Amino acid sequence: MHISLAQPRLPQPARSPLKTHHIAILASVLLVGCASKTPPAEQPHDRVDRELVTHTVQIDIGEPAVMSLPQRKVRVTEQLLFRVRYLDSQGHLIDSRDEYQTLPWAEKPISVVAGNFQTILHTDKDGHLQLNLLNDGFLDLDYQNLRVIQLSAQADQAVRGEVNLLVGRDLRSKLHEAVALIYDNLEEDDVDQWAYRVRRLAELGLEVESNQLENMLILLTTGDPLLQGEFIQALEVNSRP
Repeated sequence: MHISLAQPRLPQPARSPLKTHHIAILASVLLVGCASKTPPAEQPHDRVDRELVTHTVQIDIGEPAVMSLPQRKVRVTEQLLFRVRYLDSQGHLIDSRDEYQTLPWAEKPISVVAGNFQTILHTDKDGHLQLNLLNDGFLDLDYQNLRVIQLSAQADQAVRGEVNLLVGRDLRSKLHEAVALIYDNLEEDDVDQWAYRVRRLAELGLEVESNQLENMLILLTTGDPLLQGEFIQALEVNSRP
């Protein structure tokens, strides 16, 4: 009698169809979810409103307020105040603040009134005005009775800046003599009188005009070295105590 020693094969458990079905459903849900996921719609940008609250023109004449020299550098600026409001997509106010802005009154007109005399000057690109009472345009002024120079700038019909610049008594007494020293005919004078004009302007405290006249005369005599030398020597003699 033959007896087999092999172990009997046990039956394998069947794979659960329910578990496989659940895995398939889960995978399909994940795939559908990934395919249907879209980026959120872009929201409209917030709105910013800027409202002009105040607008002024300021003229800074510097110090002192009384002119003791014929030149004065004046600075002119525009001052603007804006109310800035930040709104959301539905127009609701989120925040608000004030915004200040200062701009140079660049290359714009300035009205100058001195007694019965009126003229228009212009600022430079930085908003500065070089006022000089000994420039050609002011030679017809009644210096002796000149008390006030009024400067004004007009941005529009409702915006105007204005300031008064006083003219000192000592300056008024110098201006008339200075005009003669600078503008009287030089051809009728000799080199000693030229040197006197230069020295006298310096004595009046008008150093700028004295230097300008000296430089102009040196340039004018460039073509005549002999005359130029005589003038320079006269300057040296007149400058001695």
